[in-house]
Amino acid sequence: MYFDITKEIERELDKIEEILGFIKGNGLVNAVNSNSRSVAWHDSQTNKRGKIMVEYIIKKKLYIMNE
Repeated sequence: MYFDITKEIERELDKIEEILGFIKGNGLVNAVNSNSRSVAWHDSQTNKRGKIMVEYIIKKKLYIMNE
């Protein structure tokens, strides 16, 4: 998935929300270019988009697998 940096990240997160509704607890691996920065995925800093993305990941009990 690609999150356009010119769009509000909350609108982009709706895409993930829709997918989560379809899988209903089944496994899913989702690759996302969120155009956000966060130390959670080994960036040197966290920006506003990154903070929102990390809060969403925690709230939805998702995992970051950025290796």
